[in-house]
Amino acid sequence: MSVIYIKDRNHVLELGFQDVTKYHGNLALMAVAVGFRSLQAAFAELFGEEAPDRKEISILSGHAGPGFRDVFEYVTRTVTRQVYQVDVNYPVSQFDPYRAQSYAFVITAADGRAVEVSLRDDFLPAAFYDYLKKGREQSMTEQDEQDFDQLKLALSKRAMELSQSKLLQVKRIS
Repeated sequence: MSVIYIKDRNHVLELGFQDVTKYHGNLALMAVAVGFRSLQAAFAELFGEEAPDRKEISILSGHAGPGFRDVFEYVTRTVTRQVYQVDVNYPVSQFDPYRAQSYAFVITAADGRAVEVSLRDDFLPAAFYDYLKKGREQSMTEQDEQDFDQLKLALSKRAMELSQSKLLQVKRIS
């Protein structure tokens, strides 16, 4: 089972991917998986084997979607603590051909160390963005909705199975 360790009031919590999906639901499973893996990568880069303290983490998300927001909130409580920002114009990993939306995240520790974690450009197929566009336009058919749900589930599983280097790029920025 894939887990993240994080401190909360001097207790180390073990948060599994399944825990986050229970919190979020099934709306944006791909985003939950990529967000979960992004936190794992960022924490490993910033803290090594040590579990970071929730209160020491802030996040800049290039994506405004509920899947990313929910995984970041569940693990770090950055939304509740008001240290979560969204900038859809963040200039890295802008893959959606129909709108500004970045698949990059900057995770910062209280001491100023920061890492940028971005999704690799070959992970999401073009059909993913087409479905998102149809959803925004409210032109999804029942079959489209079923197919998109299946695609998101398949992408979620793939995100959890791929090696970090095939899924994400990690760059220390400070």
